[in-house]
Amino acid sequence: MTLLLPHDLSQQFALSYGNGLTPLQWVTSLFVHGGIIHLLGNMFFLWGFGLIVEGKLGWSRFIPLYLVIGAAESAIEQFAFSQQEGMSFGASSAIFGLMAVSLIWAPRNELSVFYWLGLKAGVADVSVALFSSLLFLKSLLFCGFTGVAPTTELLHLLGAIVGTIVGLIFLRWRWVDCEDWDLISVLQGKRPTLPLSTEPMVPKATSELKRPSSDRVPLNQSEAKFSEFLHADKPHAAVNQLRLIRQEHRTWSPPPEEWLLLARAFRKRKAWDSAISYYKEYLKSASQIDDRTRMEIAEILILIVERPQAALNLLAPVDESQLDEKLQTRLSGLRKRALQLIDDGVLEMRDDQWDLG
Repeated sequence: MTLLLPHDLSQQFALSYGNGLTPLQWVTSLFVHGGIIHLLGNMFFLWGFGLIVEGKLGWSRFIPLYLVIGAAESAIEQFAFSQQEGMSFGASSAIFGLMAVSLIWAPRNELSVFYWLGLKAGVADVSVALFSSLLFLKSLLFCGFTGVAPTTELLHLLGAIVGTIVGLIFLRWRWVDCEDWDLISVLQGKRPTLPLSTEPMVPKATSELKRPSSDRVPLNQSEAKFSEFLHADKPHAAVNQLRLIRQEHRTWSPPPEEWLLLARAFRKRKAWDSAISYYKEYLKSASQIDDRTRMEIAEILILIVERPQAALNLLAPVDESQLDEKLQTRLSGLRKRALQLIDDGVLEMRDDQWDLG
């Protein structure tokens, strides 16, 4: 609920300066806006960054987090400017807090951003890290000119500072599971970006999967959104949606072809840990695995995780006579490389999820 109030009422609910500490206003001011444009602008950014944070926590934990960030920023703001007169209102400081949380928890998530440069307009996918960093930098530059005064840009930065603290606390105490996609893990290199030494196994024409067949049970709205993100090549958003679905339906699982599509999306981004995880989900759920896909996964096993015996087991059923000359050469190269790793004494721990025939 957001309030668009007459001036006299807005003073009651907005965050006032010079009247001491008013805890109720720390919360009510988040829901007061100065007009429809102000409201729509904030809701647009709340939708973008709120989706990321809610995807990690679920709505029941997201709402308190949002209110805590907003109230904490308002308390700091009211105390800092207690000797001045005036007031502030709006959700933008809390939203900048969510932006900071998103940067810490999911810096590589992507946002679809509309741009308009002269006569050229369009939509581009931009990482959370880049987009939020640009907005923070803009606010810092403005504050450099205005100094320490209750300007919009300074209040945005206060919200970002509160969000940073909250985001780090959740991460430190493991109140959120970022699966090593958080900013600290990325900076520490826990998500390797090693390039494959050979080109992809599956031709472009066969790397795109068809949507699930019509004989499946109709998708509900949440599941449809997961599929929509997946087929729009937005794997991070799809994973967030998967978490939301499993908060209510813990045993729900997408069909095998969507696990494979998710694995390929992360493979394309060289996010090997995630790609491997979803290839495993595909292997567990697929009743049949075609030869090209077996070779595709074997390439990961040999070149990335060094599981040569598991790769050979996976390649054993491949019918070489059904492959064209190029793929036959590739298959031979994979088997040769796997045997070489075994001869070199590579230690391979047993993993039932890979040891499939």
